[in-house]
Amino acid sequence: MKLITTLLLMLCALLPSIALSEELNPFSSKELQIVDKSIPFNSYNEWFNYAKENTRNVAQLDRWQKSVNPSAFERLISTTEAYWIAYQSDGLNISGVMAYPKNYQGEKLPVVIYNRGGNHKHNVSRTQLLNLIMPLAEKGYLVIASNYRGAKFSEGKDEYGGKDVNDVLRLIEVAKTLPGADTSRVAMIGFSRGGMMTWQALRREQDSINTAIIVAGVTDQSSELLRRPEMLKLFQELVPMFDANRDAEVRARSAIHWLDELNTQVPLLLIHGDSDVRVDVSNST
Repeated sequence: MKLITTLLLMLCALLPSIALSEELNPFSSKELQIVDKSIPFNSYNEWFNYAKENTRNVAQLDRWQKSVNPSAFERLISTTEAYWIAYQSDGLNISGVMAYPKNYQGEKLPVVIYNRGGNHKHNVSRTQLLNLIMPLAEKGYLVIASNYRGAKFSEGKDEYGGKDVNDVLRLIEVAKTLPGADTSRVAMIGFSRGGMMTWQALRREQDSINTAIIVAGVTDQSSELLRRPEMLKLFQELVPMFDANRDAEVRARSAIHWLDELNTQVPLLLIHGDSDVRVDVSNST
C-alpha cells in the first residue's frame, strides 16, 4: 500500500504548480454541494469505538484494524479536510467524496479524480479515503471521487462502464466551477473497476486529463470472462441489453481493442501485482 501511495504521489507531482488567490469558498459551488464530514471522528479511539459498536462480527473489526493505521489517521485528520459531496450527472443525484489540504492558502490546486473499484451499491469507503485519497490531499491536491450512479447514496442504475462513465467525466466539468481547482492540471486514478472507468474516460476525453494511473485495471473483458465465468452474471445484471449486444458491450469495456484511439501524449502509469486473483496481471502487461 505504501508503494502504491508513493507512486501516485510521484506521478501527480509531475504536474506544475501555480498560485492564485481566491476569496470565495474554494471547494463548493452550485454544481457541487458539500454534504457532511466524511470522517467525523476526532481521534483513532473514537473511530475504533464506533467501528466496534457497528461492525457485524470480529473478523470485520479485525479487517478494519488492519486497514487503519492509528498514527496515519491522527496525522491526516490534522492535515486534510474530507467531505461527502453531491452533484448532478445526466439529471441524476450522484454522491461522492472530496479531500484537500487543511492549510489551504488560496492557491488553485491541481485536481486528482479518483475512480473506485466495486459495483452495485459500493461507495468510496472511509478506509479507502484514509489510505488512498487523504494522503494525496495532504501533498497539496484537490481529490474528488464519484460513487457512480446506482451506489448506495446515488440515484440511477450501475451500468458497469456504461453511462456511469458520464459520472466520472462530469467531475471535470464540476471542478471547473470550483474557485480552488486548477482544471488545467488534472490527473485520474482508477483501481480495479475504476481502472476500466479510467480507460474509458481517457478514450472519451482527449484534452482535459493530463496524466493517469491505473491500478489492477481490466483491459480485456473477454479474457476475464473466460477466467472468471461468474462475472457473466454481473454483466447480464448491470449492462443494458447485454445478451443482445454481448460482443459490442464487452469491447466497449476493453481498452485492448481501442488503445490506438487514446491520446499518446498523456503519461500513463500501470500498477499491477502478479498475485492478483480478481484481475489477472496480463491486463497490465
